[in-house]
Amino acid sequence: MRGHLTLGIDIGTTNVKAAILDTNTGKLVAFGSKEHPLFHPFPGWAEQEPGNYWSAVVSAIRQCLDQGRFADDIAAVALSGLVGVTLPVNDQGRPLRPAMIWMDARSEPECEDIRTRVGEAAINRNNGNRIAPWFIDPKALWIKRHEPHIFSAIHKFLSPSGYCTFRMCGNFTMNTGDAGLAYAYEYQKESWNEGIANAIGIPLEMFPRLYRSHELVGEVTRQAAEETGLRAGTLVAAGGTDISSAALGVGVTKAGQAYYSMGTGSNLGIMIPTEQRVEEYRILKWPHVLPGLTMFDGPMAFTGASLKWFRDQFGDSEWRLAERMGQNVFDLFTAQAMQVPPCSDGLLYLPYLGNTLSPNWHSNATGAFFGIRPTTTRSHFIRALIEGVAFDLYSNIRIAREAGVAVDGLILNGGPTKSRFWNQITANVVNVPLQVPDIGEAAPIGDAILAGTAAGIYSSPVEPLDRIVRIKETIDPDPKLHERYRAFFDIWSSFYQHVRGDMDAHRALVDRYHSG
Repeated sequence: MRGHLTLGIDIGTTNVKAAILDTNTGKLVAFGSKEHPLFHPFPGWAEQEPGNYWSAVVSAIRQCLDQGRFADDIAAVALSGLVGVTLPVNDQGRPLRPAMIWMDARSEPECEDIRTRVGEAAINRNNGNRIAPWFIDPKALWIKRHEPHIFSAIHKFLSPSGYCTFRMCGNFTMNTGDAGLAYAYEYQKESWNEGIANAIGIPLEMFPRLYRSHELVGEVTRQAAEETGLRAGTLVAAGGTDISSAALGVGVTKAGQAYYSMGTGSNLGIMIPTEQRVEEYRILKWPHVLPGLTMFDGPMAFTGASLKWFRDQFGDSEWRLAERMGQNVFDLFTAQAMQVPPCSDGLLYLPYLGNTLSPNWHSNATGAFFGIRPTTTRSHFIRALIEGVAFDLYSNIRIAREAGVAVDGLILNGGPTKSRFWNQITANVVNVPLQVPDIGEAAPIGDAILAGTAAGIYSSPVEPLDRIVRIKETIDPDPKLHERYRAFFDIWSSFYQHVRGDMDAHRALVDRYHSG
């Protein structure tokens, strides 16, 4: 008998989250999570060990299964994960090197090679995106140039979710969302373009077979069952990207809807019909988990990571107090930020702790504070961190509007959005209402819905959303505060543009002395 439960698993940049959905009630019955590490072996590099993805997936699943006798009733499982990751494996599925993730900026010379050999216009026309180290191809070319012995052994390039799907069912697969991060993927046709692949120099056979997110790709193998505790033969769906699965999980399913997902990094996702061409390439485009929809998406690199950096480097006292009082350490930081007026008495923060993604796409960008005075306190720095992240979002919203894409409100998801204080700052900066769904982590929920569709429990991924998604609060902006923020935003933007060239020179100097 087919089970009535489904399992969704999302592999985030630093955390794997899993959830079991009861399809009869539309409620989650179990949740598990497990952190996994991120490594920066050199300036501008960002890598992860694929085995750590799988270990965290196994841990999160077992946490869920420890909460009840669920395994025999799970009909299907689907995984999503972080995007823009170059993870090469051999023909046995074994990783050949650490995965180079989206924030890895080492492949700028390879980007220039693609611009010269293929052309920005050809990539734009085929894939809908710009040329930048964030994507799979430049990092793959870096391997080809610097590690040719590895490149010659590559059987497939997988995403983190594709690698763990392989570990789950033994098949090499790629969902169309992950494929959107490879330049050979022709997003308006849902197919590979062999001419583009050959021109870039990445053979098309190095990419797996394509699947839509709700399609079946296999069954849980006996070995995976022994590792995870799942029942062998449980159906496995293709899954999606972390951002598109989260969009489904909060009910963003129609053209014109938009949402803001916050975690280590963040994404502004605006839904457009796939056939619509938007000639703006500072903001990306990749497939939604729903066929026919494309996400006009602005990724930003250091969102929650900014406050996490401050916590790790300067938060010893908050750590100790949080442990003693049983509180969330981030709540202690935001309580301090509340004591500072909007715009932090002029202190501005550029949230670029390693590079900047949309809209500036500047691999040599670094974080910076501007406006420090003798009266600037620790609390000012905390509030400025939050406001700087909101300014980064606002810069993308303004560009989307200039491109003719309307943004009248945002549906929220992710860890930082649990803070009403942070949400109110965001609303005041971007000047649109924010809707907060009554939902935990949206991506694993979206994955569980995709799994249910693959198993035939749902006729489509949108069918169960009315029972699952509820909006619990709408946060409206304060127009007067927005005017203040907008004035400081102009200075914030101008400051970055003035120091951009110095950031490039600074990076060259750092690289020279680091290598020496």
